[in-house]
Amino acid sequence: MTLLKQIQIFVAILLVATLAIVLKINFDNTKEFVRTQLYSNAKNTANSLSLSLSSVTDDKATMTTMIRAMFDGGYFEEISLVDAEGEVVEKIYQEPKIEGVPQIFVDFVNFENVPADAQISSGWSIFGTLYVKGHPGLSYIRLYNTFKYLSISFIVIGVVALIVTFWVLKLIFRPLNAVQRQAEAIENNEFIINENIPKTPEMKQVVTTMNSMVEKAQTIYNREIEALKNYQELLYKDQQTGLYNRKYFIKQLSFFLGSDDANANGEVSIFSFEGLEDAISEAGHQVVNGFFNSCKDIITDKTSSFGRAVPAFLNGKEFALILPGVEAESALKCTEEITSGINELIEQNEELSGVLKICCGTVPYRYDEKMGNVLSKADYAVTVAKTRDSGYVERFKDDGSQVVMGKMEWKNMIEDALENGRFILTSQSVVSDIGELHQEIYVNMLDEEGVVQKAGFFMPMVVSLNLANSLDRYVLERTVEFLSTHKDDTLAINITDMFLNDRESFSWFRKLLVSAKHLVDRLTFEISDSAIKNHLEICLDFAGLIKGLGFTFGVDRFEMSQTSLENLQQLKPNYLKVDYDYLIDAEAGKAAGSLKSLQTITESLGIKLIATKIDNDDLKRKLEDNNIKYFQGRGVSGINPLVKDNE
Repeated sequence: MTLLKQIQIFVAILLVATLAIVLKINFDNTKEFVRTQLYSNAKNTANSLSLSLSSVTDDKATMTTMIRAMFDGGYFEEISLVDAEGEVVEKIYQEPKIEGVPQIFVDFVNFENVPADAQISSGWSIFGTLYVKGHPGLSYIRLYNTFKYLSISFIVIGVVALIVTFWVLKLIFRPLNAVQRQAEAIENNEFIINENIPKTPEMKQVVTTMNSMVEKAQTIYNREIEALKNYQELLYKDQQTGLYNRKYFIKQLSFFLGSDDANANGEVSIFSFEGLEDAISEAGHQVVNGFFNSCKDIITDKTSSFGRAVPAFLNGKEFALILPGVEAESALKCTEEITSGINELIEQNEELSGVLKICCGTVPYRYDEKMGNVLSKADYAVTVAKTRDSGYVERFKDDGSQVVMGKMEWKNMIEDALENGRFILTSQSVVSDIGELHQEIYVNMLDEEGVVQKAGFFMPMVVSLNLANSLDRYVLERTVEFLSTHKDDTLAINITDMFLNDRESFSWFRKLLVSAKHLVDRLTFEISDSAIKNHLEICLDFAGLIKGLGFTFGVDRFEMSQTSLENLQQLKPNYLKVDYDYLIDAEAGKAAGSLKSLQTITESLGIKLIATKIDNDDLKRKLEDNNIKYFQGRGVSGINPLVKDNE
């Protein structure tokens, strides 16, 4: 119970008690006044009637007549005359009937009606005593009306007082509520400054101290974000053009070749120049550098529609481009437009025209290829292109050993696999010293020949044929079914970009989460860093839905780019999965300079940091020495079928 409610209840109890006491005092005073007034009236009547009766003591009939006349003309319960010997001369009585007053009130009040008496004298002797008892009906009516008036008045006063007290307390507690919201924000790793400084000294000190603490935390967070951005730019950006460098190009190509989604297939292009030394000698470095920047503008413009494109500048001599998850026709068209645009730049520049030549070699890559093989094919294609005119694009021709299927064949095979349950779920554990965090779900396909194919084989076509939503639903349903019967497992499911962007699927997903709320502690979700970069608003909606229902989620394949780091504070995932080569400097064989900054950022936001692609114990030990606690990879846990054969 909040402090405001406790004080409000205390004030309400105090107010009710005070009003009840005041009501009791007022009612008792009124009751005493009415009782005294009733007795006084009876006393006056007794005195007046006794004087009249004193003159006719020798005529009892007259006395009786006078008593009856007084009884009938007044409002009495009883009038009686008793002589000196104690014998009743006359007694008139009527049962008091009180109308207009509830019987429960009459029983509760228990009004004491005391009879008044007066002596009747006959000369010097006492004839008897006259007793008069007034009727209490009017007194009860007056008491009841007074009680109603006091009760209604006090209820109104009490309600008004409680309402006023509530709003006054709300006003007084406003600074405290602001402090509470700020404390909750700090607990949720949010940085909120309380601009309204209260005047109360104690509250002012609390607010000022908390603001100072939040500002320091925000400063540290911003400093580490900036340091990490600068480090990443120095490590992976070419300083001349602002494109990615060779190191990042190699890292991303290796990543795509090892991925299990649509990015596992794509196109690699190398844009190479002939006559560059002569161009520098004749035109100068300044002209050539300006030309390179113009080339960069063409490449970024032509690839802007490809969300995962990786343009790079290699060794100060060649541009390179990776187009993951892009169909061959679209990739070739993009490459030809870039090459043509650069060739036009050369022809339009008098100092470079006739001296410099642009050639392009492009090659498709597949999930099962080695990186060295892909680059060798690209170099070969460039070599062939250099034998042609400037602006020529040579695409490496496959030798035909690879089986090629048409789209309809792919579509039939995938739909048949969905219908007959030939998609196989496997999992790999995320481990730590304290145990397993969760198992990440992977999906393989059993083809028509009974061969298990990895996701890199079929996912590009699943995406191309718009079947990713169906596959995601399949995986989600099977995972929920599995968790319903396996009470000790915790699973993590990757959600594809297409699924997030489809309103119907998103609505279906919401219903699934509601029906699976009993799995809130054993089911988590992952979205890729690339999905966040390309669809931030949708991912924010996704994060809000997940957290609103009590589930958790993480970011997979976090790349530590400037955009990725800026999105962290908005999304606030529960964990990040980062490839080890972002955390370990392979050349130096030690922790990368960015690791400490990343750890500071994740710790300040309450995010778990998971190192992935851990292939041996040596990597794990190096990361453990740098306070990394969670690991995933073949070196710590294999990929195993989710459902065992005997199940």
